[in-house]
Amino acid sequence: MIIMMILFTILGVVAAQFEILPQILVEYSGNITEYSLYLLLLIIGYDIGKDKNAVLRLITKDKFAFLVPVGTVAGTLIGGYFASFFITLNAKDSLAVSAGFGWYSLSAVIISKMKSADLGSIAFLANVFREMMSIVLIPVIAKRVGPYVSITPAGATSMDTTLPIIEKYAGESAAIVAFAHGFILSALVPVIVPMFL
Repeated sequence: MIIMMILFTILGVVAAQFEILPQILVEYSGNITEYSLYLLLLIIGYDIGKDKNAVLRLITKDKFAFLVPVGTVAGTLIGGYFASFFITLNAKDSLAVSAGFGWYSLSAVIISKMKSADLGSIAFLANVFREMMSIVLIPVIAKRVGPYVSITPAGATSMDTTLPIIEKYAGESAAIVAFAHGFILSALVPVIVPMFL
């Protein structure tokens, strides 16, 4: 998965540099990306709707599980704010990038449309790196700190790409929490990112 993301990003850069994509594709790339994201959200909603007992299982497993996304949001935004002291981005832009919570495709599109393509590219790369780092960190954190804590680095990806890793290293109950965690953060991305732009 990570190799494919990196490969296609590099292919996109090469295609842009040598102008080898058809002009109609370049012209409508913003619309294509936007409608692809709507389709992705529809599929995610469908997956959630299929499992009618998921929310019930989540509530019966652990009543405090909803504190995990609260901690992730707080920690991510605090980290994004403090990062602005060490990088060239101002605090608002740094917070907007960090508020992508690992959902690189949506956050990059929102930021590119509302602010600039440069900041959108930074959001894309920062959130891709978050996902890659979480793949490495989840097993270590699950073993040394705790199963629920291992969910937080994944951010919004805890309901999809990193969910199998969480289930393998943190257990089934953590996977149920991870799914809800990812859903909540995914729902917050289009709300929180624009607040900082």
